[in-house]
Amino acid sequence: MRTRIFQITAIIVAAAAATSHATELMVTVENLQPPGGLFFTPTWVGFHDGTFDPFDAGGTASDAIEAIAEGGDTAPLSASFAGHGVDGTIAPGTPFGPSGSAFGGTASAMFTVDPASNGYISFASMIIPSNDAFFGNDDPMAYKLFDMNGNFAGPLTITINGSDIWDAGSEVNNKMGGAAFSALGGDSVDDSGMIAMHSGLDEFIGTETANGEMISSAFGADTAIARITVTQVPEPGTLALASIGGLALVGLGRRRR
Repeated sequence: MRTRIFQITAIIVAAAAATSHATELMVTVENLQPPGGLFFTPTWVGFHDGTFDPFDAGGTASDAIEAIAEGGDTAPLSASFAGHGVDGTIAPGTPFGPSGSAFGGTASAMFTVDPASNGYISFASMIIPSNDAFFGNDDPMAYKLFDMNGNFAGPLTITINGSDIWDAGSEVNNKMGGAAFSALGGDSVDDSGMIAMHSGLDEFIGTETANGEMISSAFGADTAIARITVTQVPEPGTLALASIGGLALVGLGRRRR
């Protein structure tokens, strides 16, 4: 009897070990702006080993960051991430809109990651309307997802406030100077500045986006812009196997009595 119990337990442990390298995570992105607030573009997220560092405060924006900050294009950043881990772009089918807008304000996506090699998360998105405002983490090890044993350390909640908005320094800030997704139009002017905290977007108050949404507020340092939440999704197969194994052990225990 003890041998049978040991065999079943060994099977359960072996099966759990075989699947422990793959963890399912759900990432949810939300726009926290009030009605008339700012929008932001589909959000890129990447899971890596802590060495992928797409930008640094005080540095020059790479082509990939410039593409995100000036037009919300995540493709160059995703291309530069190749070989570093698992990534994707999260979007509600449109830009993330503030409360009360005609655009979706929340979207989620699932990712399968390896705790041993995908233990950190990075993200990036453009604030609109703007010339080159964006949010993202300049420290690749800022958000650790797993403990030293590979167990998920979350759920993880990241709140992006006004003090977390970056100016890419790649385009002159001018509401009449070709700001992306603005109805004002104009021609953009390249800049050779450095990445720094953004001074604000008050100049866009009272203007419309390209889709006719009126901007009636911008942000201060403590203004909530966005929230990113990472949660673990239980693996049904693993849970089912554990349940079957548990029932088998209960059955054997009853026989023994």
